[in-house]
Amino acid sequence: MIPSIATDPIEVDVLDSVPFTIRHGLGRQAAGWLVLWCDAPVALYATGAEADPRQELELIPDASARVRLVLL
Repeated sequence: MIPSIATDPIEVDVLDSVPFTIRHGLGRQAAGWLVLWCDAPVALYATGAEADPRQELELIPDASARVRLVLL
């Protein structure tokens, strides 16, 4: 299966090492995410949060930046 883009672009300001949650409401776990644009080098890592993966995705950035991403 080749993942396809499941959301419109999501823009968020992230802070180094501060987890943030995307409430996507896909009804399934996101297959992943794709960073379309960022104003500084940043990587996003999934957490093992207690959030319902069918409705939310929690990520932790390794730097502060403004990021635009889509979920797959």
